[in-house]
Amino acid sequence: MYLLFKYKNMKPSEFYKIPLGEKRILACFMKLEIEERQKELRQMYGGD
Repeated sequence: MYLLFKYKNMKPSEFYKIPLGEKRILACFMKLEIEERQKELRQMYGGD
């Protein structure tokens, strides 16, 4: 939820109001975005 607040400007109250299925989808999307950002950082800074 913190990442949704920080990067997507979603308030905690908005998060709690959405149905469980949408929360699961949001979690999958955030996981994908984190993986993409990590990949970009590794490419930029020469990581593994």
